[in-house]
Amino acid sequence: MKQFLLLFAVWLLYLQTSFADWVVSHKTTFGGQGQQMTIMKIKGDKMRVDMGHVEKGQGLSVVTNGVSGTVVTLMHHSKSMFKTDEESRKGMMARDGGAMGESKPAVKLVATGQKEKVGTYDCEVYTWSSQGGSGKFWFAKDFPGCQELNAAIEKLSNYNAPNNHAHYPMPSAYPGMLIKLEMTMSGVSSVVELVSAKEQKVDDSAFAVPEDYQEVQTRMLPSK
Repeated sequence: MKQFLLLFAVWLLYLQTSFADWVVSHKTTFGGQGQQMTIMKIKGDKMRVDMGHVEKGQGLSVVTNGVSGTVVTLMHHSKSMFKTDEESRKGMMARDGGAMGESKPAVKLVATGQKEKVGTYDCEVYTWSSQGGSGKFWFAKDFPGCQELNAAIEKLSNYNAPNNHAHYPMPSAYPGMLIKLEMTMSGVSSVVELVSAKEQKVDDSAFAVPEDYQEVQTRMLPSK
């Protein structure tokens, strides 16, 4: 459960297409206790998010392909994966569209007027709240390339959770680079902090699905 909540938090922090390659890493603390690192790689219409000790065969990765519309979740400890495509997501939305917020307005950021320093960044503080949760954001408005990065994150995250706008502020509304996020979702509190974000060449192999991973089927109803 925590890993999927972490994925939602990371989606709040990024997205983009047909711009420079990016590598972004975050540190997430749950309830003031356990910590987990997340690394996001973006190249054109592709994105990979690694959570946990992937290099040790632990944690999970989510690979999004904006060209084919597929989202593949890799569970490294069991060498298994499950895949969704556009049709399967249509089925899920037909089944759960109301609960997912399909017809609800987008959540808005609220400026507090406060300015705080987070690490080396001068930030402006914003808040948000919805039926899904609430949180506090620290944005650095002068972070180079952040608008392109935010645009990329939003486009690619729409393949994973197309109705998130009803529960979480979308990256297109961000006034800068999200440096820190405090939020509570489903009773779980977490703090996500930016470790690094830079334009860096990403090889296509980062988005390849391992051949020795066994696919498991997801339980999604067909679209009506």
